[in-house]
Amino acid sequence: MVVATTLQLLRKRLAVKEDRDVRRWLDSLKQATGLMMSTARGVLTATPDALPPLLFERASLAEIADGVCLGYRDVARNKHIRIAWKAPATRDRVLTDRVAAGAVLDNLLSNAMKYSQAGCVVSVTVGIDDGEVSCSVRDQGPGLSPQDQASLFQRGVTLSSQPTGGETASGYGLAIASDLAKAMGGRLAFASTLGEGSVFTFFLPLAEPGDPFDETGEARPDERPPRTLPGTGVK
Repeated sequence: MVVATTLQLLRKRLAVKEDRDVRRWLDSLKQATGLMMSTARGVLTATPDALPPLLFERASLAEIADGVCLGYRDVARNKHIRIAWKAPATRDRVLTDRVAAGAVLDNLLSNAMKYSQAGCVVSVTVGIDDGEVSCSVRDQGPGLSPQDQASLFQRGVTLSSQPTGGETASGYGLAIASDLAKAMGGRLAFASTLGEGSVFTFFLPLAEPGDPFDETGEARPDERPPRTLPGTGVK
């Protein structure tokens, strides 16, 4: 509540000298605060909470993923893990909530780091195929047993595998990430082989042709401001 109030005061103070980038940063902070509050309530009460309204805007999933990878650079260095990043040949275009999409990818990369041994490679690959943009996070960890796979997206259920660096595991991350993906019109998928590793993939639909992008994939000067649409209730 304190953070939300502070952001509101900042927006009022800066309204005289409106800057689009500043507005976007403040909106992102507001979104992050709302998502954190929703997540905290769900964990503390052990019941799913309604998501805050999502702020949909035109974005690149590859750019969001690249930022998340940069955020884990020090973690990877400290654990002696290499992040192998691969972007698509052409710029992808999605209509999504940047903060929520980043939160989904943050969870996937966090888990990959958490269960990987020193010397392993975590591969992050963004691709475009069949009307969807996908971001896959592949690790060389212990893999998932059939029992773990059956309860993977259940809240509060921890995996049988143990983190390799003493990290904590709450059992809520993947469940929340799956809820966020669905709220954005996307989905999560996974494949895993015990003893060989896992790959988790976040899918989002490509932006529709009617969205105001020019032929190069850059937003036109007359593009509309971000839209706020109601969030989907978590089930």
